[in-house]
Formats: sequence, C-alpha cells, structure tokens
Amino acid sequence: MSFRTSFPAVLLALALTLAGCLESDEADEPFWGVELPGEAAADFTLVDQHGDNFSLGDTSGKVVVMTFVYTNCPDVCPAITYQLTKLQEALGDDYGRQVEILSITVDPERDTVEHLAHWTMMRNASWPHLTSNDAMPEMAMNSSVWGPYGIYVEKMFEEQEMEVASANHSLVIMLPDNSTAVMEIPTSAFDSSATMWNLTQKGLDELQLDYNYTGANSITNISGHEANADWFWTLQVWNASNGSWEPASANATEIPLTSSVHAAWMPGNANTSQLPLPSAFTCNGHGWLMGEDSGMHCMCDEGYGWPGDDWLSCVLTEGATGYGDYGVSHSSLLYIIDQQGRLRVAWPGLEWTYRDIHHDVVLILD
Repeated sequence: MSFRTSFPAVLLALALTLAGCLESDEADEPFWGVELPGEAAADFTLVDQHGDNFSLGDTSGKVVVMTFVYTNCPDVCPAITYQLTKLQEALGDDYGRQVEILSITVDPERDTVEHLAHWTMMRNASWPHLTSNDAMPEMAMNSSVWGPYGIYVEKMFEEQEMEVASANHSLVIMLPDNSTAVMEIPTSAFDSSATMWNLTQKGLDELQLDYNYTGANSITNISGHEANADWFWTLQVWNASNGSWEPASANATEIPLTSSVHAAWMPGNANTSQLPLPSAFTCNGHGWLMGEDSGMHCMCDEGYGWPGDDWLSCVLTEGATGYGDYGVSHSSLLYIIDQQGRLRVAWPGLEWTYRDIHHDVVLILD
C-alpha cells in the first residue's frame, strides 16, 4: 500500500506565491502548514456514518479540518484518526460550535454507512465520516469530491495472502495531560522467562522517560508526574479476545510476556478509551490479532476468512460481495477551510500532529 504526499503542482505553486495575500487578523503570525490563496472550497453532498446526508455547505460559519482516509488502511489512517481525536479534545468547546472535523473515505465500496458507524464508535471518532450514497458511483465521487481537492485514488489489487504482522510488544504510556508515548519492542528482545515488568522497564528506558517505583513493580512517578492522594499509576493489559484495554488482574512481575501481551501505564483517573491501540494488533489491516503463541490468529473483517487450517492469515472469502482483496493508494492531504468556505491551509504528507493543526485553526479563529 502506498500513500502519495503531493497535490496538484498548480495549487502548490499558487499557495507558495500568493500565501499571505488575504487580509486577515492572523497575518502577523504565519501558519505552520502551507498557506493557500483562499479559493472557494468545492461543495459536495455525501452520507455520514448515521446515514444522514451531509454537505460541506452545512459547515458555513465554521472552520473545517478535512482529510481523506479509509478504514481498511493498516497504519497511516488509524494514526491520522487518532491525531484528530486529540485535536477534538484540544478544541474543547470550540469543537462543534466553531470548528468541524470531516473524514472522507477514499474506499466507499467497503466503507459503508454501517461499517463507518461501527468503526467510528470503536475509535471514539464522533465527527462526520463521509462516504458515497447508493446513487453516487465511485467514478462520480472521484469527479465531484476527490478530484476538486487533488486527491489521487487508485485500487491496488493483491493476489497474495494477508500475512500476520511480525509480533512486537507495545508499551503505551499515558501522562496526566492525556498525551501518549508508544514503544514497540520485538519479542526477540526478551527471553522466555520475561514478564510484563521487563517490558515496562525496557520500554521506559528506550522512551528515555524517567520513572520511580517501590517494591517489585509499583510505579510512583513517570516523567515527573508523581502519584498522589487523587490518583495513582495503573497497569492496563491488552485483551486480544475482545480488542480492548483492561486493568491488569495481577502485578506486572506475575504476567508472562507471551506473544500477544501489550502493556499500558496510565493515571487511575484517566479514561482507557483514550489509550491508543497497540500497533502490533492488526493482521495487515484485515482483522485483529488474537490468541497467544501457537494459537495466535486473525479475527478477519467481513468478507475475509481463514484459508483451510492456516489460522495466521486472512484471505478473501469465496463468493463475498462488496469486498475485494485490494489496497488503496491515495494522496495524503489535510485541508483547513475558513468560516467563509475558503481553502486557507494545506498539510501534505504525514509529518504533522494535532498540535500543528490546532495552531493553524486557532489563527483562523482569531
């Protein structure tokens, strides 16, 4: 699967030559993204994850952060979605009142309304996720939505089976401000007697985070955040059976580091729904990695199944309709549209975080 990070040369040239030509209050401080000349954003009408029609014109008077993703994407799109959940948090009361986030699919065949409803709920991504309605074929979506925004989309058909990703252990650290750090450590880094405490110590050391602990595994401080009477550091364990984080049922020294074990440390008063998923959990974008050791297997998405006795791969189910064994190559591009419906900022590529987008949104709001 590949992602194209460029958008039309004419648009980029205009952006670079005309940037700053708009008279605005924010002119004294530059945008961190690529400033655009302020052309009107092309309107469109799609369907959101609730089955309701949604037009870009419905956002008049709001700043809009708009990007293009798809749910079968194994790596980049989930990362983008996670950053947008952080942006939604950072916006606070401004979200919904002054700012809207939009995610538009580049894979409407598989990203149906029903699928998007489940997918957004699982990822706490409540903003509109838009797909085509039954009356809009993919070609029409290309001409009316992707094309006007310079989004290149191409299906990449694959004949090979979907291999399970190599097994890593994830260590997730969530600080009291809800910021997170994630370290992936290969299983080869540990011996057969290793425990979750070994994963914790090695992960914290590689993340270069200072920490203090008492006894065998009771953490009292991470990166200067000391537990107190109001909260304490808690250990969460990834449950591969239901795909969620759960409080550990034993201390870290008592939990063997089997193939599917991932750990997270977080304040006890924080919300586990804000913890990112361990990046080792997918079967190359087609289901969850479940079980342990020799029983590890993929729980395949709709339209996929296990070939014969091979529980370590997912392939297209014979006779499945509406699903194909393909990836999607597409441009990676985020736009910020102002209250007047003008394209103001573009973020091509993937080298941004929610803090970068928040900075540019606040400039437009001011």
